[in-house]
Amino acid sequence: MYDVVVHRDYQGRGIARTLIDDIIQQLGDVSCIQLIATTGNESFYEKVGFKKLKTGMAIYKNPQLAEEYLETNKP
Repeated sequence: MYDVVVHRDYQGRGIARTLIDDIIQQLGDVSCIQLIATTGNESFYEKVGFKKLKTGMAIYKNPQLAEEYLETNKP
């Protein structure tokens, strides 16, 4: 799942929660649902049941996305 977006004018009305709940219900008994979320929305996804992965790996060829989503070993 690559993020769920609700227009700013409609946020805070439970729309994203309804969408996520519906998607999860439709997926039934799948063994894993992975999510890439927009930076800053982690707390919302935690509220609807997502947990951080111990191991998650990615290659972003787009430098701007890499900067936003990848952890770095910078001091």
